[in-house]
Amino acid sequence: MIGLELSLKADDRHRAELVQTLENLSRDQVVSGSCVECHVYEDLVLPKGFLWLQWWKSELELQTHLTSVEFRTLLGAVKVLGSIVSTRVVGLQDSTSIMGALLTDRTNMTFQPPDH
Repeated sequence: MIGLELSLKADDRHRAELVQTLENLSRDQVVSGSCVECHVYEDLVLPKGFLWLQWWKSELELQTHLTSVEFRTLLGAVKVLGSIVSTRVVGLQDSTSIMGALLTDRTNMTFQPPDH
């Protein structure tokens, strides 16, 4: 798996609109099958800061997404309602990614039904 992290900052006047847009876009992308997972996190220290995190099964799927209408829609919304602070592509085995470590652990877990 491979992930995309976008660190975002909301414009003071458009924070609520950015939150609503990110929620809708993240839900739509998972429902449409565009990615395996998509989450939006708010920075507790910087109330206007957000982290957009998406995961794909392969680098090819990520590359395809980066040229998609959905990705351009996200970038357009962020441009109008805030700004991108930084971007990063994260491999699942990336030791600097806590989420990557958690996902690695989760993919290695097997479900054990409880004994009754």
